[in-house]
Amino acid sequence: MIEKIAAAIAKNRADQDWLSYIPSARAALTVLREPTDEMLEAATAGLPDYGYLPDEWQKMIDVALS
Repeated sequence: MIEKIAAAIAKNRADQDWLSYIPSARAALTVLREPTDEMLEAATAGLPDYGYLPDEWQKMIDVALS
């Protein structure tokens, strides 16, 4: 996932050197590790609470970061 994000950043900047964007991709994923309330509400509309979703989300991001 980090490589995909780095490639997307490079493409957005019209740059062929996606490897140089790996630190930026890692930083973006690190920020995404903490979902906002709006993100959680969008995924749990109509449910009484977020359940285990925040923990599951963080686990998925941790795998992407590893």
